[in-house]
Amino acid sequence: MASRRSGRRGAGGRGFLMAGGALLLAGACLGGYFLMGSPSAATADASIAGALPGPAGEQGAPGTAAPAVSISQIDRALAEVQGSIAASEGDAREKALRDGYARLVTLLEGPLPVTERERVIQAFHPVTDELFLSSVHNEFSVNYVAKSGDSYEKIARGAGISLNLLTDLNNLPRGAKNLQVGQNLKLPKAPPRIVVRKTEYCASVYFGNWMVRQYVVAHGKNNNTPVGKTTIKDMGIDPEKSARGANDPVAEMKLRWIGLNKYNDRTGFGFHGTQYPESIPGQTSKGCIRMRDEDVVELYDIVRPGNEVEIRA
Repeated sequence: MASRRSGRRGAGGRGFLMAGGALLLAGACLGGYFLMGSPSAATADASIAGALPGPAGEQGAPGTAAPAVSISQIDRALAEVQGSIAASEGDAREKALRDGYARLVTLLEGPLPVTERERVIQAFHPVTDELFLSSVHNEFSVNYVAKSGDSYEKIARGAGISLNLLTDLNNLPRGAKNLQVGQNLKLPKAPPRIVVRKTEYCASVYFGNWMVRQYVVAHGKNNNTPVGKTTIKDMGIDPEKSARGANDPVAEMKLRWIGLNKYNDRTGFGFHGTQYPESIPGQTSKGCIRMRDEDVVELYDIVRPGNEVEIRA
């Protein structure tokens, strides 16, 4: 998390407050205005074709279906979001961040070619870094006051987040031990949950209804990743990744393992990294959700056992 975060740790200033439901409603209702531009511009734009991943039942070959927006519309949305944020300060920046968040979520929740999804994700993560993953308290977080008998791990467990996320959110060194009674800590309002959309080859992390991260992923060959709802069972680190070869039977685990409880009468599935990043996106694993190493490391630093996971078609 820390290596990819650009949040304004400890920044002050009054936030531009907007209720969560209102912002999501704005993103949904105004998505057409945000993304499509004027009718004449929309008419002039050519639709994207030929770059979407194929249906989940196929072997990951690119499909030909076009999303609802064109490349030039995506270009315009990204330029406007990033330009508005870069040009703003104080309350105006807070508003630009929230407006930008609504526009980018509208894109990421819909169908996109993988190359365009990657571009939107690249713009989206810095926005969520500031709104959700910095040490700034706002309407997306709650304040917890440490009590006698508390520890950082106990508080993280109660909030349903990783210990690393707790320390990152509060601008504390990882491994911090000296919790003080009465210490104020920032916590998310809801624990993280993961939603995988197989057809779109993406995994999204939500706090409640708020998307905070999205990653491009691969899933199982021959549609071998079952759909359904489950929870995280166990998590582990592979400290010997650099010593493993391509033929090592556990090399596929790579760096991090986030195992899932039994669902749809199937077991043994989870999220992990790969030494074959070129296989992402696609239907290339034995059934697990395959992620780029840097992405699974970041995801590992957000979630913990017990968090909800949903795999969709």
